[in-house]
Amino acid sequence: MLGEESSYAIQMNRYFLKPIGIWPVGEGASGLVKTLRDANVFACFWLICFLLVPCALHTFLEEPNPYIKLKLIGPMSFCLMALAKYCSLVGYIPEIAACFEHVEQDWTMYRRANSQYELRTMRRNAKIGRKLALLCAAFMYGGGFFYHTIMPLSSGKIATTEFTQRLLELLSQNITDLEHMGQSPRALTYPIYARLLNVELSPVYEIVFAVQTVSGFVLYTITIGACSLAATFVVHVCAQLQIVMDLLGKLADGTIEDGGGGGGGGLGVDVEARLNDKVATIVERHLRALAFAERVENNLNVICFVEFVGCTMNICFLGYYFITEWESRNTISTMTYCILLVSFTFNIFIFCYIGEILTEQCLRVGEAAYRVDWYKLPCKKAQGLILILAVANRCPAKITAGKLVNLSLGSFCNVIKTAATYLNLLRTVML
Repeated sequence: MLGEESSYAIQMNRYFLKPIGIWPVGEGASGLVKTLRDANVFACFWLICFLLVPCALHTFLEEPNPYIKLKLIGPMSFCLMALAKYCSLVGYIPEIAACFEHVEQDWTMYRRANSQYELRTMRRNAKIGRKLALLCAAFMYGGGFFYHTIMPLSSGKIATTEFTQRLLELLSQNITDLEHMGQSPRALTYPIYARLLNVELSPVYEIVFAVQTVSGFVLYTITIGACSLAATFVVHVCAQLQIVMDLLGKLADGTIEDGGGGGGGGLGVDVEARLNDKVATIVERHLRALAFAERVENNLNVICFVEFVGCTMNICFLGYYFITEWESRNTISTMTYCILLVSFTFNIFIFCYIGEILTEQCLRVGEAAYRVDWYKLPCKKAQGLILILAVANRCPAKITAGKLVNLSLGSFCNVIKTAATYLNLLRTVML
């Protein structure tokens, strides 16, 4: 049972993971609840494939225009990203549940001990995680709403190759009654392969449009859910490391006044017992935080890899789409691609930012151990700080993209530079 504090910390995760069937249901859940969760997962897979497969068939088998093909490759790559991330999330549901249980145990431990400083630290970090998740949701849902609803509706009807050829034939025959040429099909965000479904008929178009809108909601919710998971877990680790740093700062408090220090003089039995408890608590919580960070990294490194590679590609594509729509004076499309460009840039920034602060916090633990008033401690206790220094500085926790790239602000800059390089190449070839 989640407490009020821990519920606040993971509230955003529940909002975004429940609709896509990733939120853990618990071992004691009824068979009906588990069946509904499995049905939810199947429905999400079906909705993703409903976007990806017909659009891929249309793009590679039916669409002759290379510029339109290029415009469809971007959305399809986003579908593939969402599919890969969703497969990873579904496969790691038990591990994700274990991570949430770990977070709950930490909150429960400090709540029972009535440790107000620790609870304030965790609340402050939980608030940061919530803000990151909400910002990601605002950008992704905002851009997705424009892309899946406003853009198709504002573009009206589109002229396909067959429609254009029919128009030219009629004009060449001096036929001015354009009723003979039929109607041009209405626009869809993800075009459908004509041999699968005739979307020119009503209400087929309306049904397909509605299903594609729901599918788009699933795509963006998967992206937001993955981002909220990473943000929540990493800021929780950072909170635990801040608590360890505070304990290190208080390690030598009162040691000299209570009966000894520095040069090897003896300590009273009570003082030495308290000091042993302090050191044991520091080491235990430090190792617990690092173990949780390693578990988070193992669960999310595949998602981070997909995000790292996919955002590089999509930032490049969106930059190209933005430039072409700007030159065509298409206001709504330009604004839509601008919002999506900001969304993808901010999304990869979140992953790189939390990776940066996690590594930085681990190194700060080593700095805090270095600043301890070791001369107030007995020699053997002071030597114990060397282990904390070594672990903090030699083995800092990291978030990686597939165990290949450490996510940091430096890697974010590399993503932007790489995307800009490919954008220039794309403009040279296509424009």
